[in-house]
Amino acid sequence: MRMKKIFYILMCLTLLSACETIEDRESLGPILSADQLDFSVSQPTAGSNTIILESKTKGALPYWDWGTGFSNKMQDEIYIPFAGTFKMKYTAFCAGGTITDSVTFTIAENDDAFFDSDPAWKALTNGGAGQTWVWALDFPSGKIAGNGPEDCLAPTWWTMTESEYGQSAKPLTDEVYMDLQGAANFHWKKPDGSIVKGFFNVITPYTINGNTYSAIETIGGVTFPWPTSGKYHFTKMTDDELAVHNYKQYEISMFKRKGFNY
Repeated sequence: MRMKKIFYILMCLTLLSACETIEDRESLGPILSADQLDFSVSQPTAGSNTIILESKTKGALPYWDWGTGFSNKMQDEIYIPFAGTFKMKYTAFCAGGTITDSVTFTIAENDDAFFDSDPAWKALTNGGAGQTWVWALDFPSGKIAGNGPEDCLAPTWWTMTESEYGQSAKPLTDEVYMDLQGAANFHWKKPDGSIVKGFFNVITPYTINGNTYSAIETIGGVTFPWPTSGKYHFTKMTDDELAVHNYKQYEISMFKRKGFNY
C-alpha cells in the first residue's frame, strides 16, 4: 500500500513538471525605419487612371489605402475613374510593428466612358459637376413619402404629407449633395446644419417587370434622409426629380433639384 502511495505522488510531480510554462523570450525584432521601406506607385502613362502598386519591403506585408479603396497585395493594379490628386498610404506590417508612408499621384481626367455605363452617375451629379437634392415639399399630390410597388413613381399605398411625416418640430430642410470631383461624393446636410460626408457607388441595375432602373449604394454612414437604408433604386430620375426607393423594397420618398419648383 505504501509503494502505491509513493508511486502516485511521483506521477503527480511528473505531471506538474510537464505542465510548467515555457517562456518564449525571442524578440519580435525591431520596427522598420522609413528608409527601409521599398515600394512604388506608378502609372503606365502620365495622368493615367490605372495605378500600379508594388511592395518590395523585405520581411513585411503591405497595406495600401487610397481613401476610397484598399489592397493588401504585394503587387496590384487598380483603376480610379476620377480626375484629381490622390494620396496613397502605404503601411508595412513587420515583426516589430507597423510603419506608414505615403505618396501622391495625379489623374488627369475623369473617364467619361466609365460614367456613361449608367445614367445615374451623371444624372445625380449634374454631369459630375455637382447637384443638390431636397425634399419635394411642393410635389403636386402633397404626398412626399410612403410606400407602394417597387416600380411606382410616387407613394401609392400608405402615404404621408409633410405634416403627416411627423416632422413639424423638425423642418424637412435636409439636403443631399452629390458630385464626381475626385470621388463619387455624397454629402447629407441635416436640418441642424451638420454635414455627414461619404461616397456612393452605382451598383447592378435593378430590373422590375422588364424595366431597368439605376441603383446606388451609399458608403461611409451617409444616406438619404428617408428611407435610411443606404441602398436605393430610382424609378424616376430626371434633371429635376427623384423618386427614391429603398432598394428592392416598397418605401419611397420624393426629392427634387434644389431651386426647381412644380
